[in-house]
Amino acid sequence: MKLKAIIAAMLMAALPSAALAQSKPPIKLGNISSLTGPLGLYGKTQEVVVRIAVEDINAKGGVNGSLLQVDTVDAQLDPGQAVLLFRKFANEGYFGVVGPITGTQWETVSPLANQIGLPAIAPNASKPGITKRPWTIRLVPADDTLIPEGFDAFRRLYPNIKRVAIVADVREASGKAGAQVFETLAKKAGMQVVDTVEFSTRATDLSPAAIQVKGHNPDAVFVVALAHSALMLAKGFKEQNMNAPVLANSIIWPGPFVTTVGEEGRNWHTIGFSTNHQATGDAALYASVMKRFKERLDPSLGQPANMANWSVSYDAFLLLADIMRRNGIDGTTDPKKARAVIKDEFVKLKTFVGLNSTRLRDTGDGYVPAVVLTPDVKSHEWALAGSQTLKPSAAAK
Repeated sequence: MKLKAIIAAMLMAALPSAALAQSKPPIKLGNISSLTGPLGLYGKTQEVVVRIAVEDINAKGGVNGSLLQVDTVDAQLDPGQAVLLFRKFANEGYFGVVGPITGTQWETVSPLANQIGLPAIAPNASKPGITKRPWTIRLVPADDTLIPEGFDAFRRLYPNIKRVAIVADVREASGKAGAQVFETLAKKAGMQVVDTVEFSTRATDLSPAAIQVKGHNPDAVFVVALAHSALMLAKGFKEQNMNAPVLANSIIWPGPFVTTVGEEGRNWHTIGFSTNHQATGDAALYASVMKRFKERLDPSLGQPANMANWSVSYDAFLLLADIMRRNGIDGTTDPKKARAVIKDEFVKLKTFVGLNSTRLRDTGDGYVPAVVLTPDVKSHEWALAGSQTLKPSAAAK
């Protein structure tokens, strides 16, 4: 019997860790994205990164002998649909959820997560003050840290700005809030805000907005718009022969803006915390993920591939796996128990290093030092503007 036990142990040791993980039920996690509608390109791009994260976790044996099963659903940029999908995950025994991916949807789902006791992580969404503890965290930094740091870096690049215009998507929660942050910062810096031009996410022609801004002849323009709207604005500004520098908040960083804008984006900037070539976290891991991301991304989603803050989606699943692994959770764990453990770890979390080096604020939002990025017209990639360098947050110090 001893010989049989030894042989069995040897055989088990020889099996790949991923094969061993299949002996237990999977751990189910939800991913609420937007695969159709105005943000369809965003969601499909995010899905590629999520698949790479799941592959990496499962290739190492999953979590305590259970593979991750991540199911991605389409909220279609609709807060009501996001709520329905979140409740569905709660009712079907999922241990946690990543998403949804915009401020308008996160503002609705985050309080719901606390009501029904299902932990969730926002990998995007930039409106400040909408993450509700203890059941939710937002790994991506919010605009109350991103915009001020980006604003200061932009001023160093363009120190003679006196008159500014603001253009904002007021139908998106992050848009209206971002415009208010820009206005406050501009006035505090002694700049004159000559106009705030508002538009809707689903607008199909923004040339009137461009004409209105041109009429004020500002020294700079601050924009809060998703990529498809920003592309229309860039075209409109070019048609109006506007050469003033433009600073957009982080919501044009992901998506097709940089791969599509071309010469029309030469004077544009956005706020972010990484490029395709470097981030603030594990450099070797980032290079590995970026290589596979470029290989797998469908050309219709933009070429070259633009990682932007989709790296946060990778980190969200890495973090959930790490929490469950450290606490002995596997696919046999009661969902309510697993959810409570994850929630408790959210409360204790101070730092996390994955693709990004992130510090958790008391608000439940992540912090990574911001930089200003500008399109490299030749490579169609975001590049650091001026002589800036990427700096890790306190998590890596």
